[in-house]
Amino acid sequence: MSLPPVFPPPEAAAGSAPPGRGTAGRWVVGAVLILVVAVGGVVVFCAGLWTYANHDRPELIDNPPVSEVAESACATMRATVAAQAAPPGAPVDARVRAIREQNAAVTAMVAQVRGLDRELLADDRPTNLWLADWETLVEARERYAADLAAGGRPHFVVPTADGEPLTQRMNSVGLICEVPPQLVDLT
Repeated sequence: MSLPPVFPPPEAAAGSAPPGRGTAGRWVVGAVLILVVAVGGVVVFCAGLWTYANHDRPELIDNPPVSEVAESACATMRATVAAQAAPPGAPVDARVRAIREQNAAVTAMVAQVRGLDRELLADDRPTNLWLADWETLVEARERYAADLAAGGRPHFVVPTADGEPLTQRMNSVGLICEVPPQLVDLT
């Protein structure tokens, strides 16, 4: 009877892993690779979160240097607009003067905000559009005042943007600065 051939154990066979690179070495290499991938994933996640948290929200004026100046200028404008309102039943010349003094208050607010650095305004995306909306409102009010002063019976309509009153967009930029009712109620 013949005995089956005897083979050396797998560790001693030719072509096996070099010393120190056995099963335990593979586990260490695998664990290091998993750790590197996990740490890299955390770094990428944190970088994405940081970018998202610090990006400009295009629908809001949310850069503090811009929003603080805009809100301060707006508070001054609102107080002036309220103080310059013509009383009900005022003569035409008093109403025209009140409209133009209120327009001057809005124009001063716009100029104060536009006095900020151009790049700062451009970086807070809705700011330039918001300022242009105020200027459009002043232009419409001036046309009304001119027609009123010329003896006409004008009807004031708030300008629109995308089918909505411009004032809706102006009031939706995240500032404490709503359009005063005296600026749109010119009857």
